Amino acid sequence: MFLPLSLAVILALSGRGHSLAILVFSLIFYYWASGLLTLLLVGSIFFNWFVGLRLAQTRTKQWLVLGITMNVLVLGAFKYAFFFASNIDGVLGTVLSPHLRWIILPIGISFYTFQCISYLIDIWRRDAEPERNLIVFGAYLSFFPQLIAGPIVRFKTVIADYHTPKVSLENAAAGVARFSHGLFKKVVVADSSGAIADACFALSSGDLTTGAAWLGALAYTVQIYFDFSAYSDMAIGLASICGIRMNENFDRPYTSSTLTEFWRRWHISLSTWFRDYLYIPLGGNRNGQFATYRNLVIVFFVTGLWHGAAWTFVFWGLYHGAFLILERLVLGRGAGAITAPAARILYLLPVVIFGWVLFRAKSLQHASEFYQAMLVLSVPIDWSLASSVTANTSPLVIFGFCIGILSLFAPRHAAVGVQLAQVRTAAGAATRFGYASMALIAGAVYALSSDFSPFLYFRF
Repeated sequence: MFLPLSLAVILALSGRGHSLAILVFSLIFYYWASGLLTLLLVGSIFFNWFVGLRLAQTRTKQWLVLGITMNVLVLGAFKYAFFFASNIDGVLGTVLSPHLRWIILPIGISFYTFQCISYLIDIWRRDAEPERNLIVFGAYLSFFPQLIAGPIVRFKTVIADYHTPKVSLENAAAGVARFSHGLFKKVVVADSSGAIADACFALSSGDLTTGAAWLGALAYTVQIYFDFSAYSDMAIGLASICGIRMNENFDRPYTSSTLTEFWRRWHISLSTWFRDYLYIPLGGNRNGQFATYRNLVIVFFVTGLWHGAAWTFVFWGLYHGAFLILERLVLGRGAGAITAPAARILYLLPVVIFGWVLFRAKSLQHASEFYQAMLVLSVPIDWSLASSVTANTSPLVIFGFCIGILSLFAPRHAAVGVQLAQVRTAAGAATRFGYASMALIAGAVYALSSDFSPFLYFRF
């Protein structure tokens, strides 16, 4: 009931009450998901709105430093305090971590904190004017479709739509098609692939065979892309219904030929955020090779840590940073320009798949066991356990997983849902309606036949 009711009210108040309706329903949504932690979001709205105004009025850097510091401290306290305390306990023998077990990670805090930081930096750089209307700023920061798992939306790119929302039947129809496409990707492909990945990653090291390890790694590779991009599709679709235009967050990343290109296509709102607010301020590639490589290591260390307070995420980030440096050493600045299909199949996909093992594993030890199973090949390869996993899986799940596997090798232009959402002709509208209907029906069939799994990026 929440979604149709909230959309109906927001659309009905598409004039002066638009932002107020968004803010009210967003806070209700967040309270339903996080309870009293909603107060933290409300505090963030008030604090960053006030600091933004003071920063523009005084033009003193102290306000920028205060704003960034407080945002980072709040994020660090809720997301990383227990992690760092546990590591200190392990090294020094202290007992700090037991006193921090009460800390609960507020959902979406990594996303809305980054939006706050970019808002303040853009004001300091004079790339954006501060928002003087607290209601409008609160609506921007708490907008429920993208609040808990992105995309990371920059204030300067969307604020005009909050003041003058582009509510229309055309945008609503495009939004419904995009939302339906995302729902299909989530429940048909991502959840199906996730069921297989979970079964494989749950195997003990003694039971894990080469075939099962590769099956699990492939299944998770499919799951994480379709899960996260599905949420982005649904968020972009709901925003379009509300008259707000959001930038794309994915551009068929698995069709890339190099890791450099992959990061231009994967989680675009995060990768460009780190580029503009960390990599370039550190010096980017302007100060020689050593400085460039140092900056890449810093950025991808932070990228890994942003995803989660665990060493698996840190090493996943460093793993990607190392391969980006290797590409620059071997290919120079043309690393992102290679388009050979063989490079994608023989290089990019194996590198990405191996990286996802670190991302999915429960610990570095768990990842090590998976790598051993994947690399220590027996001849012939033992596929018996992998066959057992799939044999105990429903045909609907197998079908959804196969769709995902085929997408890994799909041509670059295959992006049906996005293309249909952008069509503005009468014939296109009819096709879009038909596609949206089929996607919703298929999604409903899958949702009723299995348990709906939470989006993976909710935990970040």
